Amino acid sequence: MSVRLFLMVIVMLASPALSQSSFPVLLADKPAQEHADKLMLFGQFIGAWTFHGTEHRADGTHPTDDGEIHFRWVLQGRAVQDVWLETKRSDSDPLIHGTTIRFYDPKTDSWRITWIEPHLGVVTLLQGKQVGDEIVITGKSADGSSIRWIFSEIKPESFRWRGEALRQQTACL
Repeated sequence: MSVRLFLMVIVMLASPALSQSSFPVLLADKPAQEHADKLMLFGQFIGAWTFHGTEHRADGTHPTDDGEIHFRWVLQGRAVQDVWLETKRSDSDPLIHGTTIRFYDPKTDSWRITWIEPHLGVVTLLQGKQVGDEIVITGKSADGSSIRWIFSEIKPESFRWRGEALRQQTACL
């Protein structure tokens, strides 16, 4: 199985959290107590972040993008939702504006994750967990190929995120 980096390598910088008063029924101020320690795997990202990314495409091009990601506690602190807002791209691809909702599933000791990008009509179901000092998220892309998203080099003020498309190679006999 070969690995091809298909999305972005991003280093983020934290900024102060924004007010959560605009939709109080959805938003929460803190994690639910029931699984507070497990919820902090993604809860550590609560706040507003800026990013710069580089995409590595199979054709050898490397378009870049900039934007924001806003993480918040939602659903009585039982889930973490982010809103991803691309603000600039170096190519002509449409800007990505999507959201991810993540919740801890104690039955599997993992996270159930849904990424939604309405403009492109994308809904991706994923599962994630901590592996060493990284957060590894796996699932299938819209075309059925396996994908892996990884949060690494996690610090209070930054982290690295990368997405990989995993393609199986077939041998000709």
